[in-house]
Amino acid sequence: MSFTPVVRTSHSIVKSLLEFAKDRKIDVRTLDFELLSFETLMKREIDLEYKVIKETKHLSKDDFLNSSTLFVQEYSINVLPLKRVAKEIQISLAANKLKTKAIVTILPGSLFRKDLTLEKVKEMIWLKKLRAGLYIDIFEPNLDAQITKLIKIVPPDKPLSKELKFTVALGIDPIPPVDGQIEKLYEEKNSQSNSIIDSVDKGELIVRYLKEKDGSNGRSCDGKYIQMREPRTKNLMPIIDETILTNENKDFIEYFANDDGYISHVGQKLTISKTLKLEGADFKYTANIDGGDSSKDVSVHIAHKKSHSEDAVGSGVTINVKDLNIDGSVGSNVNISAQELKIDAQTHKNSKIDVQNSANVKLHRGDMRANDAEIDILESGKITAHRSIHVKKMLGGEAIAPIVIVDELLSNATIIASEYIEIRSLNGTNNKLIINPNAIESHHKELEELQNKAKAKIAELKSISADLDERLQEHLKQTDRMKTFQQRVLKSQKDKRV
Repeated sequence: MSFTPVVRTSHSIVKSLLEFAKDRKIDVRTLDFELLSFETLMKREIDLEYKVIKETKHLSKDDFLNSSTLFVQEYSINVLPLKRVAKEIQISLAANKLKTKAIVTILPGSLFRKDLTLEKVKEMIWLKKLRAGLYIDIFEPNLDAQITKLIKIVPPDKPLSKELKFTVALGIDPIPPVDGQIEKLYEEKNSQSNSIIDSVDKGELIVRYLKEKDGSNGRSCDGKYIQMREPRTKNLMPIIDETILTNENKDFIEYFANDDGYISHVGQKLTISKTLKLEGADFKYTANIDGGDSSKDVSVHIAHKKSHSEDAVGSGVTINVKDLNIDGSVGSNVNISAQELKIDAQTHKNSKIDVQNSANVKLHRGDMRANDAEIDILESGKITAHRSIHVKKMLGGEAIAPIVIVDELLSNATIIASEYIEIRSLNGTNNKLIINPNAIESHHKELEELQNKAKAKIAELKSISADLDERLQEHLKQTDRMKTFQQRVLKSQKDKRV
């Protein structure tokens, strides 16, 4: 393919070659060009038209970073057919995505002749840059120095043994903005335990908000201004109350718990609550629930919102909290430890419950230990209390405490007390009512305490008695010595009279 070379003037050599190829209906890859002349033009905000820049090195960074400043290059080129001839110097060019940096690679095997000049090498590099759509004679802070160094270090008339790389275009990289980000440190802490419940201590760091930061704009090596977006906040900064304390610096805000309790973080609202509200407890959603130190004034309320056939506390769950309120049923193999307990449904026969103070259960079938127990219906379950048990209706099961009161006793129940048993209505048979202090654990403890006190008192009295006996013996010895002395005195006086 051949044609008469054509001179074109354009602001984009790539676009001019494509248009030429389209007009002639030829492959653009068969076209080449030579640069006849070019001009760099700039238009500031105050200018009415573009002005030619004769010395691009005098441009300031402020010009490049002003979004209102426009740059354009105008080229005069001679479009001609591509001649496929071997080139002594093989060059490839690569630019980053934003075109703020371009690097040239001189490939191995390239031959640098002794008479090679800086201008000739620069021309080859410029042609590569122009084909890539990059500006020339601008954004080239060290190009001449790089080429001069290259010519000096490369042995002349010898094939290059390894590739050489250097920067041929350098714009201004933009700096991306930093979006506002929230770090939920309480979730990181909780992921290390078997419980997903966010229990915290007073003074504990629970959340860190990383402040958003503006980015900076840039300018690419094809003259385009690079505008960075505004940082995103996404309304992540927590809204707090008096249960949260903050510590702020230029980079972030730290949020500390101002009380013991549970974290409530819904939307932007962050607070410490004394009551944790759950819609159920099972291994899938909550796993075990551990409220930590029982001295903390916090409680858990399990508000059952599942179907009636499902338990509020699923099978195998362990719960250890100070105060516990359960609206639904307790499943099998559930272990509960609390200071105060209320269950508004039934307990499974294989459940185990330990309550330090008072327990209030609607229907009990499991094994419970408490200080005081208030049960609506006891059905084949067992209750052991340190002080008292009050059951409204009892059908089977065991009630063991110093004081047991049953409003309605049906059949097959065993009641053991150390002080008294009160049955207000008896409507069944085969019941056992036993007054046996020895069967009451609290009685054993009281008796053991009394015995220990008695032993201590006896030991104390024995010690006092031994001390008194020792003092008495010493007194008797002194008395004997006095008597002996008196006898000697009397004898001496008698001898003198004779």
